[in-house]
Amino acid sequence: MKHTWTVDREDSRKRLDIFVAEKLPEVTRSQIAKLLKSGAGTVNGKPATVHRFLNPGDKVEFDDIYSAAGAGLSRQTEDAKIAPLPKLHIIDETKDFIVIDKPTGLLVHPDSKQQTGTLVDLLLDFDPKIAKIGEYPERPGIMHRLDKEVSGLMVVARTQMAFDSLKQQFAEHSVDKKYLALVFGEMNKDEGDIKFRIAHSKTKNRMAARPKHEEEGKAAWTHYTVLKRFRHATLVELTILSGRTHQIRAHLLALGHPIMGDELYTAKAPGRSLKAPRLMLQCIRLGFKDPKTGEPREYELKPVNAFAEMEKKLS
Repeated sequence: MKHTWTVDREDSRKRLDIFVAEKLPEVTRSQIAKLLKSGAGTVNGKPATVHRFLNPGDKVEFDDIYSAAGAGLSRQTEDAKIAPLPKLHIIDETKDFIVIDKPTGLLVHPDSKQQTGTLVDLLLDFDPKIAKIGEYPERPGIMHRLDKEVSGLMVVARTQMAFDSLKQQFAEHSVDKKYLALVFGEMNKDEGDIKFRIAHSKTKNRMAARPKHEEEGKAAWTHYTVLKRFRHATLVELTILSGRTHQIRAHLLALGHPIMGDELYTAKAPGRSLKAPRLMLQCIRLGFKDPKTGEPREYELKPVNAFAEMEKKLS
């Protein structure tokens, strides 16, 4: 059935998927997003993306013939193959922000390969108003991220004031972030700094750490502290003093100690026969100033069970 609506001022600046979901409560927003991606909706007669923001007077057409009773499965898309979304694990919640524990395997925001089934979908289900927060429609409320395979603490803004404050704190590197990683090889030093520049690899679809004498790429700084040594492995705590894409993974690979379970940043190393159940990297600490009060906010997580499982194997 084809539906047609004209956007009024009350619905202006709403995202297309949220607008349609409010008009068709019998169909879930994730199903609507899948249909929109497959071409089921237009705005002013032109194909529209899930993340299109609407203006007063826009004419929206949506054909839900493929969803019938909300099934939305007749049109197979890449997103339709994505596993069901987990529940949003909220560590702390205020009117200005939420702190969450992002699970491994969950993409933070849509990219060219995946439009739905992301953390953004969970956030908008939790609080649709987040859709208007931030700078980019596809990244509402988000001013930092974790790789899809990395789990741990993230903060998401619920107001523009909080977004601006937190973004500035991240830009100034005043946010305290600590990670736990289990890496291949036995590190010699108890602690150290990795300051290789980060650039796109010239031969592989990943980032690469450049030698100190090269000027290509962006400056990056990772500090590590050894927590425990095993045969052919080391447990380390990491602090990043810059925020580059895949920084920790690229830096540790360049240092000769790739992270266990990392299928992208791999290298031959002693103990490679050891198989980890996941990427052994977790953000375990997050500290920042409350955007409204300026008071320190500090959060910590216990290591996920995979670390204890691997330590048992290594021992």
